[in-house]
Amino acid sequence: MKPFYQKLVTLPTQSVIFYNEEKPHFTVPWHFHPEIEILFVVKSSGICYIGDGIHRFTEGEISIIGENVPHWWKSDSKYLDPGNSDGMKALIIQFRKEIFDANFINLHEMSRIKELIEMSQRGIMFHDNSKKALGNQIQKIFRNSGIKRITELIILLDMMAKSEEITFHSSIGYSKIINSYDFFRFNTIHEYIIRNFTKPIMLEEIAEKANMSPTAFCRYFKRHTGRTFVSFINEIRIGYACKLMVEEKLPVNMACAESGFNNQAHFNKFFKRIFNLSPTEYINAYKLNERSLKEYSEVGIIARND
Repeated sequence: MKPFYQKLVTLPTQSVIFYNEEKPHFTVPWHFHPEIEILFVVKSSGICYIGDGIHRFTEGEISIIGENVPHWWKSDSKYLDPGNSDGMKALIIQFRKEIFDANFINLHEMSRIKELIEMSQRGIMFHDNSKKALGNQIQKIFRNSGIKRITELIILLDMMAKSEEITFHSSIGYSKIINSYDFFRFNTIHEYIIRNFTKPIMLEEIAEKANMSPTAFCRYFKRHTGRTFVSFINEIRIGYACKLMVEEKLPVNMACAESGFNNQAHFNKFFKRIFNLSPTEYINAYKLNERSLKEYSEVGIIARND
């Protein structure tokens, strides 16, 4: 399934869109739009797909996602239960980069914000003290109206631009093809992997989806992601296994099988390569220090800085 284009409805007098969204769960599937998006998860948890990245999101997460970058905030299954009363809440800001005309965005004082907008093509997630400060600023924006919202938005973007506590959602290779002719072919591949990673995916099978020979596909995939196809899919499986072990309390052997690995020795080896911890050590770290585990989850599950 290709990401669908989402046309956002705005009033003629509205240059920036502000959503204070409260629902049982996130509802919009894999999609993209020309607006840059800032999303603050006030309440919810699940898995986030942005470009070629995947990671767990929880309450308090803040990200900025560039124009036309496919993304999907997928709530955990518990939120789909009709009897669940938790629900989700998110504060969302969407705007086109054209709101800053050429003269304004090229001012020296705007140089950091201009760079932030360019970097947002990879999707940026904020951490630690930055996340708390940005959350407060976003809430301040939603308490205001009119021109005050716009001036506070510029302050928010400046705060984001100055933060060093960031992680990129997507790889450099992916961000380079977003506006290229190759965009939809790569997303067909990526979407197929995301929907089928818990099952065996043969190289010949995925190469056929891209209308390529297996050899040509391997070169193509490595060029765009910086990873082999096998490494990429194994990283997604490891991320899913972490969720199963920590949130659903599955034992290591069951998490291994449910995430698509058919060999526990291979699972253990790849897990340690990513986290520098064995699966058992990872679980123990969670029990001893929840904050430490949160940091491992944020940086380990294909939310890359390279």
